[in-house]
Amino acid sequence: MISIIISSYLPHYFSALEKNIAETIGVPYEIIKIDNPGLMGICEAYNKGAKKAHFDDLVFLHEDIIFKTQNWGEKLICHLVNPEVGIIGIAGSSYVPTAPSSWTVSEKYNAVNILQSDKENPEIEHLQSVHQQRTKVYAVDGVFMAITKEHFNTIKFNEDVKGFHGYDLDFSLRAAKKFQNYVVNDILIQHFSKGNRDKKWLDANVKIKEKIDSNFPHQKNSETEKNIFLSFLYQYFMYYPVNPKNILLTLKFFPFKHLTFQDKILILKKYFNYIRFSSEINKKTQ
Repeated sequence: MISIIISSYLPHYFSALEKNIAETIGVPYEIIKIDNPGLMGICEAYNKGAKKAHFDDLVFLHEDIIFKTQNWGEKLICHLVNPEVGIIGIAGSSYVPTAPSSWTVSEKYNAVNILQSDKENPEIEHLQSVHQQRTKVYAVDGVFMAITKEHFNTIKFNEDVKGFHGYDLDFSLRAAKKFQNYVVNDILIQHFSKGNRDKKWLDANVKIKEKIDSNFPHQKNSETEKNIFLSFLYQYFMYYPVNPKNILLTLKFFPFKHLTFQDKILILKKYFNYIRFSSEINKKTQ
C-alpha cells in the first residue's frame, strides 16, 4: 500500500494525474494533496504530507506527469522491500562532482528512463540509459522519488532548502550516505516539463554543495570534474559579478586534487579571462 504526496498548484495537471494513478497503480493507495501555490517551499509541503501518510511506502511526485506503466505500484513495492534500499527513482546519477551541479552529470554516469516533453516542444522523447531493472545511483531527480516511511523518518526533507530547487539533490545525497538509491527501468512516466536552471536553481545548488561533500565511494574522473567545474563557473558569472569575493567562493569548489595538470592550467586561464573581461561581464550581471 502506497501513500502518494503531491505539492500541487496546477489543478488541471493534478486532476489528470489523479485519474491516471487510479487507472495504473494496481494496489491500494492514498493521495495526499498539499495545496501549495507558492506559499511554502516544497520541502515543507512534502514533510507535511508525509506526516499525514497512513501507509509504509511513500512516493513524492511532481503533478505534471502521467504513468505509462500498468501495475506500477506492485513493482515499486517489490523494489522497496529490501531494507538496504533508500530512494527509488526514474532518473539519477552515479557520480557526485566536487562543484555544484544538478543530478545530470554526464551521459557516462546518468541513469534515466522517462518520456520527456514540454509546452514549447510537445514531441515526446524517450530518454533511456538504463537497461537493467535497477541501477545504483547517488543523486535522484525529484520528479519521482519513493522511499519507505521508516527510512524517510531518518532523513526527511531539509526545510532549510527553500523554494522549489535543489530539494531532491539534498534529500537523495543525504539518503545515499545511509542507504543505496536506485533508478529503475520497469516504471515509466511521461513528464511535461524540462525544468528551469535559473539563478534560484544555481543558488540552491551552491548552498547544498556547501553542506554536503562529494565524498562518495566512486572513482573520481578528471574529465568530468573539469567539465562540471567549468559549467559551474559559466553559470555563476552569468548571475554574479566577477570580483574577489565571488572568485574566492567559486574556488571553494575547485576540484584541485582530481584534475590533471593540463586541466588545472586550463581552468586558471579561464579565471584569467574572467578577470580580464570583468568589466564587460559585470555589465550583464547588473
